[in-house]
Order: sequence, then C-alpha cells, then structure tokens
Amino acid sequence: MALSLKELEKALSTLEESIKLHDNALPESPERNAFRDASIQRFEYLIEFSWKLSMKFLGSQVSAAKPAIREMARNNLVDNPEEWFLFIDAKNDTSHSYDEEIAIRVFNRAKLLPEQVKLLIEKLKAV
Repeated sequence: MALSLKELEKALSTLEESIKLHDNALPESPERNAFRDASIQRFEYLIEFSWKLSMKFLGSQVSAAKPAIREMARNNLVDNPEEWFLFIDAKNDTSHSYDEEIAIRVFNRAKLLPEQVKLLIEKLKAV
C-alpha cells in the first residue's frame, strides 16, 4: 500500500462512492446489500490507511491502531480519539464473523468516517 495523502484521498473517495451507491439503491434490492458490504470493506481499508499514514507523517514506529490513535490525538491530528476508537472497534467486529446486525452497525459507523478523515487530511497537509 502506498502511504501518501493522494492515496488516502483516493481511498476516502471510494468509501464515499460506495456509501452513495448504497443510499441511492432501491431499499430491497440485492445491490443495496452489495454496496453496504463494499462500503464496509472500504471502511476497513480506510481506517487502517488513516492511522498508518499518520504514523508515517509523525515519524512514529507505533504499529497498532489504538496506540496510534492516542499518538494522533497527542499530536493534534484528531480531536476526538474516542470516535476513532469506535471506528477501530467496528473494524475489528467485522473480522470475527459475518452477522447481518454487525454489518448494519459497522456500515452506520462507516458512514461517519469520511468527515473525520477529511479533517485528518487537512491536519496532515499542515504537518
């Protein structure tokens, strides 16, 4: 994975695109679930990419998500680390089993990530 702001912006764009496709699909269509599942996959990728790129920008050797988020908060890259911890928890929920309720919950959390990543990108640009 190329760790650059350009690639982070591209990953963000793909999540936003799949969320939009989901929201525009007919409520009972198979495509709607497929777009939800694609959004979850893109969410997982984007959250990982976000903290790893942040560690690269900070010159940090932290290699785990929650300690990285703490470091991001200490360096004012994120204003609300608790929100980011919830993103990590949601991502971790998807890797244990597939359950419709978990998918819905993670998708709803994923819909909140784009705004947080946009704020992060602006702060990374200032580093």
